[in-house]
Amino acid sequence: MQFQKNSLTQQFFSMKKVTLLISALLFCSLIFAQIGTTEFGKNRVQYKKFKWAYYQTDNFNSYYSQNGEPLAKYVAQLAEKELPDIESFVEYGLQRRANIVVYNSYDEMQQSNIGLSLDWQTSGGTTKLVNNKMLVYYNGDHANLRRQVRSGLAKILLDNILFGDDLGEFAANQALLDLPKWLTDGYVDYAAENWSTDLDDQLKSAILSGNYNNFYQLAFEKPMLAGHAFWY
Repeated sequence: MQFQKNSLTQQFFSMKKVTLLISALLFCSLIFAQIGTTEFGKNRVQYKKFKWAYYQTDNFNSYYSQNGEPLAKYVAQLAEKELPDIESFVEYGLQRRANIVVYNSYDEMQQSNIGLSLDWQTSGGTTKLVNNKMLVYYNGDHANLRRQVRSGLAKILLDNILFGDDLGEFAANQALLDLPKWLTDGYVDYAAENWSTDLDDQLKSAILSGNYNNFYQLAFEKPMLAGHAFWY
């Protein structure tokens, strides 16, 4: 299913919203530039080799390994179903087919180096997944899998807006636009899941705990919660 606009007026307001989103991200990155998060553990140990194949739909390549074809088909169909809603929220359409790497379990995902760089080395050569990819795993909870897919879709669209979907363009723009992780991940989380009573309770508990004197501390300790609350 391709994302389409019905009129020039809709296109104008759609681009206006995208421009406002980028402006808001840039403005907030300047205000909260001192809030950062450090990622550790990037050198994962790959304990076993994965033999990959993929299932293709109109908008996705769903990659799977050992006995994962039924799950990959389910995830691809789920992504097709959720895509229009995420596109409508972001008001930006998927520009080209995206890649979904599907793991049969969380442990399998932890044993792979996919996602740690812009390229994915396969037995047939280098596949350019660039930023147009998401990694998901199945833990027996379909609601959790749906949320992963929605988050992945929102992240792909946001990356396309901010950095482009070409490898060179993405790398160059990402280097120039150093946005706080809580700001971008918070937007992705907000797009994937509406604000809920559970999140409201988490925020209230964090505020009432007395552990955070200002937003900077909350964003550092709980970046996803702070970012989601900020956009909400």
